[in-house]
Amino acid sequence: MKIFVIGDVMLDVELQGHFRENYEGAALCISGSHWHYYPGGAANVAALLRGMGHQVTLFGLVGPDWAAAQLQHLLGRITHFCKPLLPTTTVKLRAHAQGHLVARADCESIVPVAYPVQAAGEEGESNGLPDAVIFSDYSKGVFGWHTSDAVQRIIAWGCPTVVDPRPCDYAQIWERATVATPNLREFQQLDISTEYVVVTQGEKGAVVYDKGQRREIPAPPVENAQIIGAGDAFTCGLAVALAEGRDIYQAAEFAVSYAGNYVAQPRGALY
Repeated sequence: MKIFVIGDVMLDVELQGHFRENYEGAALCISGSHWHYYPGGAANVAALLRGMGHQVTLFGLVGPDWAAAQLQHLLGRITHFCKPLLPTTTVKLRAHAQGHLVARADCESIVPVAYPVQAAGEEGESNGLPDAVIFSDYSKGVFGWHTSDAVQRIIAWGCPTVVDPRPCDYAQIWERATVATPNLREFQQLDISTEYVVVTQGEKGAVVYDKGQRREIPAPPVENAQIIGAGDAFTCGLAVALAEGRDIYQAAEFAVSYAGNYVAQPRGALY
């Protein structure tokens, strides 16, 4: 399967450690032995699709820094980083202690840019259309009114187009896309006009909205689930199933199953 992933690329950095009290005047200090690096955002979607055995091309932006080099190492040949570069690669740092997430720091530069969407359109029209397209929106500048025409050109290809959206004032750019996959909070804040909407609900599974019809897709129970990237996994499963010709309900069932398998394993196991 040939799949395009277009969107906001991030590097996730995690530290597993323990508290150190009153350390050099710091309000909070967590000490660990080493960092763990994972693809984040659209990069996580691409890495999961590669792990499923599909041919993936990722269109995104990074900065001229160590985080971009780390992402290139993690992703390899599936990456198509567009130019010009961002001032800095988006990095999400999470620190865990005693089994809990206790701190998070984001380093990012949000600049409206249309290059990844334009590059994907040019690639598809010159080298053959993909079997599916995923728009992975993390509100870091790749999508907005400035990409409306380019997004609509890609949607007009006719292959399944899956949108992982964020609450925004530009939701109309997704008009006529196949399906959006907001979580419940995002769904309540979005006015989106895709053909279908599948709302992810974590351990409860998902709900498919199809022309006024509503159907719940339950999820099997998972013990000790790690949930970071679960929405990305769901989006991957949905896009692959639609590309294989399954209907929206069958696709949602597969996506729930794949996301459940993802959260049941240590992070990165499915890459």
